[in-house]
Amino acid sequence: MKYCIDPSWAPYEALVGGEHVGISAEYMKAISAISSIEFELVETETWAQSLEFLQRGECQMLSMLTESERRRQFLAFSDAYFEAPNVLVAAVGTPILQGYDGVGSRLLGVVRGYRQMEYITRYYPSLRIKVVESERDGLNMLLSGELDVMVGSLLTVNTFINMHNLDSLAIVGYAEPYDVLSFGVAKSHTHILPLLNDAIAKIPEDKEVAIYKQWSSSKVRYNATYMPYALGMVCFVGSLCWFIWRARVRQHIRRLLREKNEEIQLLKVQLSDKSRTLEFLTTRDGLTGLYNRNHMMQRAEEEISRFQRFHSSASLIVFDVNFSAASEDVETTLDASQKQIATTCLSAVREVDVVARFTSERFVVLCPQTDIEAAKILVYRLRDSLMAQGVVKDQNLGVVYSVSELQSAETFLDWEDRTVKALYQSKRYGSGTVTIAD
Repeated sequence: MKYCIDPSWAPYEALVGGEHVGISAEYMKAISAISSIEFELVETETWAQSLEFLQRGECQMLSMLTESERRRQFLAFSDAYFEAPNVLVAAVGTPILQGYDGVGSRLLGVVRGYRQMEYITRYYPSLRIKVVESERDGLNMLLSGELDVMVGSLLTVNTFINMHNLDSLAIVGYAEPYDVLSFGVAKSHTHILPLLNDAIAKIPEDKEVAIYKQWSSSKVRYNATYMPYALGMVCFVGSLCWFIWRARVRQHIRRLLREKNEEIQLLKVQLSDKSRTLEFLTTRDGLTGLYNRNHMMQRAEEEISRFQRFHSSASLIVFDVNFSAASEDVETTLDASQKQIATTCLSAVREVDVVARFTSERFVVLCPQTDIEAAKILVYRLRDSLMAQGVVKDQNLGVVYSVSELQSAETFLDWEDRTVKALYQSKRYGSGTVTIAD
C-alpha cells in the first residue's frame, strides 16, 4: 500500500532524511506487525502535494488526517487512532483568546489543505486569513511579524517553541475543534479498511502510551503565570507535604477534566449532528437530493482554480428536462421524472463527479480532471442509462444534452454560457441530442 504523509508536521509525522518518523510512523509499524499490510512511502514536499498525489493515484493512503465533508468525496476513513488539540499562538503579551471568536481583526495563519481552513471558511468567514505551506512556516512568519496569530497542533507548536527557545512566542488559547486523526484511504482501495480497523483495535494500550511519551516531550508555555508557577514549584520541591498536596490536586483536576471531557464529547456529537443537517439543507436541492446551484458554482470555482494552477482538465455536462404536455398533473409528473432522473444520473456518473439540479428543469454534472473525450463517453453513457431505465419513455418528456471542456482564462459564467449555447442547438434537433460546445 503506497502512502503519503505531511512532511513538516513533527512530532505527529515528518520526513527526515527520506524516512517517515513521528507518531503516525510508530502506529504504522505497530499495524504492520499485527496485520499483513505492507506500507510503501511516497515522498512529497508539502501537505498540499500529498493531497494532490493521492487524487492523481500516485499514492493510495494518507497516514494521518481528520475526516471532513470535502475529504469524504474522495477518501474513506479508518477508525480514529489519535486526537490532537489545536492551539492559537501569538507574541508574548497578547491577551488570552477565547477560540476563533477572540481572534477579531488579527491576521490568522492557517496551513494550506488543513481541515482548519475548511472549518474557518464555513463557520468564521469574517476572519482575516493568510494561507501558509506548513506550521513551521507559519510560526516563522509569526516571529517576523507577518502574522498576528497562528493556529497549529499542540505538540507541533510546543516542539518548535521549545526546540528554538522562542521566549517571544506563547500559546494564547485553544482552537476548536480537536483533530480526531485517522487513515484516509482512496475509495478505490477501501478493501483495506477492515484490516486497518482490526489492527488499530488490537494495538495494546501500553504501546499507545509508549508512543505518546516518546513524541510528547514538550510542555505548554503560558504568558504571565509561567514564572510564578515555576518559582512556586521550586520552593516546594523537597517537601513531603507538597507531594501529598500535589497528588490530591492532580486527582481532583483529573476528575474534573474527565467530567468536562464527557460533557464536551456529548456537545460535539450534538453539534456534529446539527452541522450535518445544516450542511445538507444549505447544499442540497429539496426535490431530488442532488447538490444545489450554489454548491455547484463553488465546486466549479475550485476546479477552475485547480486548472489555473496545475493545468488539469475539467469538463461540464448540462442537460435539460422538458415536459410539453398541458394538463393539471404536469407538475406532479415532472417532479416524479426529475427524481428518477436524479437517481439514474447518480448511478451513471463516477464518484468524483458532482451532480447538481441547477434550475427547475436543468441538471449540471461537473467532471473534475476529465478531458472532452472522456466527458463525451460519460454523457453518452448517461443518455443511454436514462433511456435504459425507462426514464425518457413518455413522448411528452424530452432530454437534450451538451458538453464542454474548460478553456484558458474562462470564468464559470463564461464556461456555463458556452455550454448552454450548445444545449440550445441540441434542442433544435430534438430529445436525445448531444452537442459538443466549441
